[in-house]
Amino acid sequence: MNDYFTSRRALIDGFLQEFASRLGAPHPIDRPLQRSLASAGKRVRGILTLAVGEAVGCRPEKLLPAAAAMELIHTSSLILDDLPSMDDAQLRRGAPTLHREFGEDLAILSAVALLNYSYGLVSSNHATLSPRRWPASQVIARVVDAVGWTGTIGGEAVDLHSEGSTLDFDTLELIHSRKTGALFVAAAAVGGMLANIDSARLRGVETYAKNLGLAFQITDDVLDVVSTPETLGKDVGKDAQRLTFVKLAGVDGARKLSAELVETSLAAIAPLGPAAAPLRELATLVRDRVK
Repeated sequence: MNDYFTSRRALIDGFLQEFASRLGAPHPIDRPLQRSLASAGKRVRGILTLAVGEAVGCRPEKLLPAAAAMELIHTSSLILDDLPSMDDAQLRRGAPTLHREFGEDLAILSAVALLNYSYGLVSSNHATLSPRRWPASQVIARVVDAVGWTGTIGGEAVDLHSEGSTLDFDTLELIHSRKTGALFVAAAAVGGMLANIDSARLRGVETYAKNLGLAFQITDDVLDVVSTPETLGKDVGKDAQRLTFVKLAGVDGARKLSAELVETSLAAIAPLGPAAAPLRELATLVRDRVK
């Protein structure tokens, strides 16, 4: 990662560390929450929130609550995704999954708590910035849609029950545009809306994020086949029984599709000009993960 992404990740990590220090959660849920907030994520979604806001003129420090909220949502989804009733994963971000260390009960409660707090962080960020074009109800609606049955929950439900099914490309795209892409779109949209972006540029940002999110998922499918747990910090080969972009198009075909989606995402943010350079770099990083 270049200096921009390193510095923005540090900002988000610092905010989460400070947030964790004043949680006040009772024992025994304090420890799993603390570990969840301190886990070494890439912070792609939070950085996306900051980068879009900066592209339309907002300082990154002013958007940290919303960026942190995107990371809480993402972490919440990973905790649930790893549960024995779902992917039954053993490793996440280089450490045992939360349910393996603290039990399923505390893992589920931690996931719900992180999701609930995310709404509060976005709301407080809106109250501080008061963007004139975007009332709080519209900003929060973007987040709610991203995590509900029209977003990650819907995508995950279809994905979990697709094992052994014969699915086509359109259905697979639907799964991942909701499971992964929806939160990318929300992260980008919230950053722009809090920075008072206009409607036309917001549409471009959302197109960028939708295509980037799908490209990110495709690269995950490729890495699940070609990488190792030591490199990724999580289980690999866990999608062997599911239909993936790699199964549909092969490794090389999936890489090509990811590159095409990245090109579409870059074209969508052309009107933002030089200020969108970090967004372009982020898209390039996603594409190059599987080179």
